[in-house]
Amino acid sequence: MDSTNPAKTVHQSVARQIAELIESGNLKKGDKLPAERTLAERFKVSRSSIREAIKSLAQKNLVESRRGDGTYILAEMDADIFDAFTTAFSDQKKRISDIFQFRRVIEPEIAALAAASMNDETLNRLKLIVCDQQMKSQSGKNSSDLDALLHREIAKATGNSIFPEMMQALEQIMDESRSEILQPPARQQASIAAHFKILEAFENRDPAMARETMRKHIAEVEEAATGRNQPE
Repeated sequence: MDSTNPAKTVHQSVARQIAELIESGNLKKGDKLPAERTLAERFKVSRSSIREAIKSLAQKNLVESRRGDGTYILAEMDADIFDAFTTAFSDQKKRISDIFQFRRVIEPEIAALAAASMNDETLNRLKLIVCDQQMKSQSGKNSSDLDALLHREIAKATGNSIFPEMMQALEQIMDESRSEILQPPARQQASIAAHFKILEAFENRDPAMARETMRKHIAEVEEAATGRNQPE
């Protein structure tokens, strides 16, 4: 499985949730799935992500799309295929957890170093990024690109050339924790609020505050994405 493509992470996550509804009995054999638009609204993703999720389920013989009629849960499901399918998503969840563990270890220290090295020009550039992120999110657009840009610019602000190079090299992997399904509108707004708190720490040139604020931010994003609380 290619786990470095954020778009794949979105539709695979939707497919997993639909598969879990089948396994739990909420969707029964022979049931018709809701329309694409309804599923897109329910899962807060694009209709193209829903189509890819259904295609993935069909390839595993869990559903069948009937032209002009809709998509149905198959009357007979291969248990071995279903087990392999759910195991693959367990592996994906482990990978997302590993990404957040990495972020918890690295990014708070980057933020502390950035606060100690912060100058007015860099601070103003970071403020513009967060304000643009807020405007984009409020207009209903996904702002994860600006989220990634902010964290990359914070790494540059440390004055250590290795940190931005490392963040750039790892960005494709890091983007998996910023995928559309892990960043619904409410989560984006909470993330932006945390970014403003991080900016406050930078404005105060307070490394300890920057470190703690970034730590809490990453922990909150992880909890929202995985449902798992992190120890204080």
